[in-house]
Amino acid sequence: MKKHFLYLLLILAVLAGCQQPKEILQNQDSIRLNQIGYYPQSVKQFLLIDSVAVGFEIINQSGQSVFKSQLADNGLWDLSGEQVMMGDFSSLQQPGTYTILVDNHLESYPFEIKEDLYQDPLNAAIKSYYFQRASMPIEETYGGIHHRKAGHADTACSFHPSTGHKTGKLNTSGGWYDAGDYGKYVGNAALSTGQMLLLLEQFPDIIADNTLNIPESGNNIGDLFDELKYELDWLLTMQDNDGGVFFKVTAKGFSDFVMPEDYDLERFIIGKGTASTLDFAAVMAQAARVYKKVNPDFSKQALVAAKKAWQWALVNNNIPFTNPKGISTGEYGDDHFSDDFYWAAAELFISTQDQQYFNYLATHPEPYIHEQTNSWKFFVRNNGFHSLLENSDLLDETFKNKLTEQHIQLADSILTLISNNPYRIGADRFEWGSNSDVLNQAVILCMAHRLTGNKKYLSGAEQINDYILGKNATGYCFLTGFGSKKVMFPHHRPSGADNITAPIPGFVVGGPNNDRQDASQIEYISIFPAKSYMDLTESYASNEVCLNWNAPAVYVMGYLQQTR
Repeated sequence: MKKHFLYLLLILAVLAGCQQPKEILQNQDSIRLNQIGYYPQSVKQFLLIDSVAVGFEIINQSGQSVFKSQLADNGLWDLSGEQVMMGDFSSLQQPGTYTILVDNHLESYPFEIKEDLYQDPLNAAIKSYYFQRASMPIEETYGGIHHRKAGHADTACSFHPSTGHKTGKLNTSGGWYDAGDYGKYVGNAALSTGQMLLLLEQFPDIIADNTLNIPESGNNIGDLFDELKYELDWLLTMQDNDGGVFFKVTAKGFSDFVMPEDYDLERFIIGKGTASTLDFAAVMAQAARVYKKVNPDFSKQALVAAKKAWQWALVNNNIPFTNPKGISTGEYGDDHFSDDFYWAAAELFISTQDQQYFNYLATHPEPYIHEQTNSWKFFVRNNGFHSLLENSDLLDETFKNKLTEQHIQLADSILTLISNNPYRIGADRFEWGSNSDVLNQAVILCMAHRLTGNKKYLSGAEQINDYILGKNATGYCFLTGFGSKKVMFPHHRPSGADNITAPIPGFVVGGPNNDRQDASQIEYISIFPAKSYMDLTESYASNEVCLNWNAPAVYVMGYLQQTR
């Protein structure tokens, strides 16, 4: 009898223990979500990784449950090695700050539902270019704690023999540092500036004067116009007298991790070729029409430079660039020029309506594709497509209809990839700068939405942006200065050398890179492609910043701000 009584006590104790509430584990990395938040009308999804659960609820700041639903099994993602479940709370539209609670046990990072959701990160992503300015100090008035002295005046850079054995010096001051290093590269500058010029062409008033707190603020011109012109002015210095355009401004090798003012390597003008000249022609022709109202004199200057570059490229149509002997800075090598010709012809036709440029487009079609690699090299054709679609009233009906049909087919193929992917993104490869590949897919979807008004394309772009801001296999918000799981150690010389804990905000880092070119220096925690990322300064292969990784982020967040 005594034994039975003890058994009864034991059973009651176990039952009592089962009825105790589970301990809530906060901010668990197993919940992946957009750590900034969601627009009221947008698709709202999160992922639960490698956990078994049934339901979830959304909790407001008062601790009240405001939404409940079930999780769906998205299956195994072979690129991350994870079992993925998804929760959808798109119907919750009440603005506020919330967390996700899964099975009354796992709690997510906080997030917001609000209008104007991306205004602050958009402003930061644009202002990151100000922090990349060469040849001027970043003053405390504009840069806050990240102020610094000027570096690289670049008023007397030597000509390298690769420029055609020119002699003397060239004043090529200004412009943006390209990435985590201190080089300035024409091709990548043109692509990146071109993507943001498209945003300005669509929404000229998107960034008003006095928005960004940059030196030009207060001049009655929108701050994005001002910031882009700082780069465009530098690009003009890179055109040779004959119309050809030099390739880059760098030293012979990369500097140590030092501040710009501590850099002591000699700077050279390096290379001169077909790709840099055509990309220059394209972006200058594009700038000529975008700046026509806000700065007519600059507009005229840009168009003259664009036409001159085009004429040089017609004569010198097959001059590739590779790093000359003794030069080890970023190569951005290119020996395929049909896409560069296409972009230049497209922008020149739109800005001049000269039939010679349209004739080139009509007789030299490009494949309507998105190559998920080396966006600085291959996305130039997409820049051309997008500008033509934006100005389709200048096209004949046959050309216009075909281009539109091809774009919608491409956008639909991306939506198919998204719907079949457990993470709801369209990427199926992770190389250097994979985040830009993902964001460029979102650019394509935004353009499809602009053409059709169909909100499925907008939702696809939002899902991709969610990935960048935390709903990814690493759990990081890839935009510095934002999110709960922040990138703290980007491969970026000023951020690494300024003795300030927080990196400069607003940079999109490169993201997972299955090639791991820096693996000899660091040890990656995962060999899965979608997880091949390390938040380490040494990880130049996954954690560097770059102009062409920020540019599509600016476009996508800007487009969503204008359409949501």
